[in-house]
Amino acid sequence: MSLKRILVLDGVVAVCRFQDDGRILEGEGVIPAEMQGRLAQFAQWYRRMVSGNADLFSLFSQMRGWTPAKGWIVHGTNLTVCNVANLVAMVDNREAAINEIMAALEDASHQ
Repeated sequence: MSLKRILVLDGVVAVCRFQDDGRILEGEGVIPAEMQGRLAQFAQWYRRMVSGNADLFSLFSQMRGWTPAKGWIVHGTNLTVCNVANLVAMVDNREAAINEIMAALEDASHQ
């Protein structure tokens, strides 16, 4: 699934694919390219933090299935940022169907 196919989902403002070092590989959306780059850097940093926290949670809870973490969601008042693998989307809360967007990100992450 291309980024443009994710961008047309209701509520998606921007979507980016990034490398493991946080550099943006490609981006689509209505936010400026510079902000897409910052979004990609944030997503990579946050993904690393979530991965470490998932490892700790798995260790302390003795529950299976938390690692490796597949993605994360940060839900704000007006916007939400969600990630799967090396893809991140910024969405408008008034219009977005988060489950649909997360599924699309997961599908695109396997391509």
